[in-house]
Amino acid sequence: VTDSVGSITGPLTTGGRTDDTDLTVRVSLASTNAVAGDTIQLYDGTTALGTAYTLLAGDISNGYADVPTGTLTNGSTYTINAKVIDSVGNASAASTNFSATVDTTAPGAPAITSVTDDVAIFTGGLTSGGSTNDTDLTVRVSLTSTNAVAGDTIQLYDTATVLGTAYTLLAADITNGYADVSTGTLTDGTTYTINA
Repeated sequence: VTDSVGSITGPLTTGGRTDDTDLTVRVSLASTNAVAGDTIQLYDGTTALGTAYTLLAGDISNGYADVPTGTLTNGSTYTINAKVIDSVGNASAASTNFSATVDTTAPGAPAITSVTDDVAIFTGGLTSGGSTNDTDLTVRVSLTSTNAVAGDTIQLYDTATVLGTAYTLLAADITNGYADVSTGTLTDGTTYTINA
């Protein structure tokens, strides 16, 4: 199952999330005895998705067909399977299931609740506009009202320039309601305007 929309594209893993509301499902024809003119119907469980796809001679030669799901709904989880249906209406058993959740809604903006210096001599919370000798600060980012879930990421910025590496949220971060994120190495003598 392939996502071809947005900044993150490519194959999905079952149970994953996608911002593509019309996924492409590659259906193997191995051991189906399908012929050109038969159709493939995708389902969410037992509910048909999109329209039936008519197999072409090229699909038979390839041994697979790429079938669109049709429009999917944001916030819904789909359990996708496929059946091959012959020209007189005989349907195969369903394929194995592939699960995907459609997510086209951006999270709400987070808040920075503290920035901590943990390098001696002076350690502890910084005030905005302050100075520090810590070249790798810890930034506590509140997840309140963001609707973030485990697997989402937090990226710190100096205004619009990326700082450090993106932090992947864990289930514990969601439970805590915040995540502590490292800025990565900062440069002596430089003023940073940090946001998340």
